[in-house]
Amino acid sequence: MQSQHKFNIKNAILTIMILMPAYVSAAQVSLADLSWTATGAMGTISGATTVSTSPLGNGKFSYLTTSGGEYGVSPLNLKPDSKVGVQTNGTKVASSTFNINAGDSLELYFNYISTDGRDYVDYAWARLLDASNNHVAWLFAAESNNSGNGNVVPGKVLKSQVSNEFPDEVDAIVNEGNTVGFEESSTDWAPLGDSAGICWDSSNTCGSTGWLKSQYIVTDTGIYSLELGVINWGDEAYQSALAFDFSGLNEQKFMNAIDGNNLSPIPEPAAFFMLAAGIFLITSCRRKLN
Repeated sequence: MQSQHKFNIKNAILTIMILMPAYVSAAQVSLADLSWTATGAMGTISGATTVSTSPLGNGKFSYLTTSGGEYGVSPLNLKPDSKVGVQTNGTKVASSTFNINAGDSLELYFNYISTDGRDYVDYAWARLLDASNNHVAWLFAAESNNSGNGNVVPGKVLKSQVSNEFPDEVDAIVNEGNTVGFEESSTDWAPLGDSAGICWDSSNTCGSTGWLKSQYIVTDTGIYSLELGVINWGDEAYQSALAFDFSGLNEQKFMNAIDGNNLSPIPEPAAFFMLAAGIFLITSCRRKLN
């Protein structure tokens, strides 16, 4: 009996030794050396009252904004309804490629902020692509349309697709799997441009989600890249933005990433009044629809 007991212990030790390399090789993926290419408006910014410094404590983090964005950046085709048209202005950023081993952990932090409240499908996303730019996994999704019921993250935008080209569920674990509403009702944040400080509908359907951790365990060793974006849908009024951060984020890596300005330029007085008139007309049309 004693020899049998020793044999069982020996087998257990051997089993642990065999399994150890799989765990030892697993690591958090480093994103520090990536380069970035953007379509639209993005930049880096320090933490403020509405969007605070991320849990990682970096002096600056990055953001994407619909303010000053361009058309056609969203990968999704959504089902139309009486209030929602097609995608309009937005920003998309893509990383350079990097290697990931199976079992490695990809970790990013996101904070979605919107001035476009309930009933309008403005949204943000993040996803993992393979070396051929094919979709691999959704890392994050947020939707202003569900702000009234507290489901901004992940929202229902992925389930509103016309086709089944992309999965309709987020693959990463975001905020430990819990849905999230707007935590901070303020929209006083510079990247929102002329929409900063305002809200469509009511104050409890706009704001910031707060910082949320996204963690994805990669299943296959390979070469990958990241794509992040934020988009307006149906009109260009009431802007949204996506703040993001990761371990090793370097401000210099984003200096030449964009094909526009980091922040939308402050309009001349005449342009401002034209913009205000446009927002007023869009607001009037929205109220008629409601």
